[in-house]
Amino acid sequence: MGRIHRMNPHLANLIAAGEVVERPVNIVKELVENAIDAAATSIQIDLLESGLQEIRVRDNGHGMDEEDLLLAFERHATSKITTEYDLFHIRSLGFRGEALPSIASVSSVDARSSMDDVSGTQILLDFGTLKQKKSLAQPRGTQITITKLFYHTPARLKYIKSVQYELALIADFCDKVALSYPQIRFQLTNNGKSLLQTPGNGQLLETIAKVYGNDVAKNMVFFEKRNRDYTLSGYRCHPQYAKSNRQAITTLVNGRVIRHYKIQQAVLEGYGQLIPEGRYPICVLAIHTDPSFIDVNIHPSKLEIKFSEESMLIHLIKEALQTTFTNQVFPTIIEPFPPRNETQSHTEISEFISQENPYTQETFSFQEAHQTSPSLFDDLHYIGQYAGTYLLFQKDTGLFLLDQHAAAERIRYELYSKRMASKRADSMELTVPLEFSFTTEEWNRFDYQKGELQAYGFDIEASGPRSFSLRAIPAWFPHGYEALYSQQFIDFILQGTPIQEEKVVDKLAILLACKHSLKANQYLSNDEVHQLLNQLKACVNPSTCPHGRPILVEIGHYQIEKWFKRTGV
Repeated sequence: MGRIHRMNPHLANLIAAGEVVERPVNIVKELVENAIDAAATSIQIDLLESGLQEIRVRDNGHGMDEEDLLLAFERHATSKITTEYDLFHIRSLGFRGEALPSIASVSSVDARSSMDDVSGTQILLDFGTLKQKKSLAQPRGTQITITKLFYHTPARLKYIKSVQYELALIADFCDKVALSYPQIRFQLTNNGKSLLQTPGNGQLLETIAKVYGNDVAKNMVFFEKRNRDYTLSGYRCHPQYAKSNRQAITTLVNGRVIRHYKIQQAVLEGYGQLIPEGRYPICVLAIHTDPSFIDVNIHPSKLEIKFSEESMLIHLIKEALQTTFTNQVFPTIIEPFPPRNETQSHTEISEFISQENPYTQETFSFQEAHQTSPSLFDDLHYIGQYAGTYLLFQKDTGLFLLDQHAAAERIRYELYSKRMASKRADSMELTVPLEFSFTTEEWNRFDYQKGELQAYGFDIEASGPRSFSLRAIPAWFPHGYEALYSQQFIDFILQGTPIQEEKVVDKLAILLACKHSLKANQYLSNDEVHQLLNQLKACVNPSTCPHGRPILVEIGHYQIEKWFKRTGV
């Protein structure tokens, strides 16, 4: 008896702060979201030493009277929800009623608020304890200043990294929330230096320009798509402006900035092979849905969300982005000229373009079916070959360099994809069966799903306790690659992933295209160059090789004149 007792409010707030307030960016997020919920049209965030010394958030929202301002710092006090229905139909950004008391428990707080432009209330709290309350002249809205963060909880400071890192986190959040609410004017400063200032005029492209720069904004393309449950809209950027991390993929759900790995992957898959592996696009994706279709109450910081019909949403995102890339060519525009990646292994040129090529006739029929118009490749005049690898062209807009290996890979990849898609139903018997053996753990996984292989035209026969023979394989497997392609199918099963036609075929087509394309340092005749260019024009995606590397690089005429000081600048 007597071992269980009610926790005092201050201790409860400290524990909640451990979940809600890990670093300065969490405080900025909570205060900014409260300002948005208060219908602010202008939000100012001022930091000293990246927020470690001081955080001040000022807004022009509807403000609070004295009673509400005091109540806002009590635990589980909120204006956002009152019933269970509200909990499952959340439309506000803040709703838990834990943020302000949690912040106050680990810092000193100066909070001021007014519901008009005449008088307001100021309260001072020191680590959760009210120290002062008074009336004062205060513009309409709320201003909250946080100092002495983690002063009495030094263990928290161990998780704080450099001031530059903490500032980067805050700047990233402010960028994303500004993209989410282009109708709100956001200002961010650190030590008096302006880091972000958006117009707040409701024009998303202008906000994008403030966040990423004018060049990115000029290369943005609008997209939208909807189904029964979800409406998507947003902007995606030219693949050239891809970043080295996922931070530039901004996901917004009913105005809330979230993190969602599957959605980021869907955006990447929407770009397909237009972006190399390890690079990520700039994309602002806004998702709108009925609040009852999502659960925003699964994470203390409200950064993660559960979706109803998630697979349907993922498909919709990929489809929306893929549509914007139809029949478009994306040359890489260079200023200045960057170093090229190393080319990979190739085969002899005769295997690709000569009349003995077994796929030459198929290439031309394929070309007729997919000719793009208008084409960036029109009016290109061939002028030579550089380093035995890059074909040089000119037109009135400038100089173009075409990577002959990347172009050959793209042509081959689309040819093989077409062949595989149309001939997967047939089987081919092997003169000498292929043998495969497994560990006990691998065999258990394989035996459970081996029926999937049979559906693709494989004939499987057990040959031991943990081994089997392949007596027949899909007829579209190329000669010499039977074992390699069969192993790829088996690997999908061993990885615990159901075989997905598109992914298997895509991976195999890339592998085959790379091994059967032009070598570097191979001379091409004029006829071979024009044949290569015509075949590339016929491709569905002539911008990049299957690995996402650029095929065509453009150096504008004006840029060349700048290099030679012929522009007067």
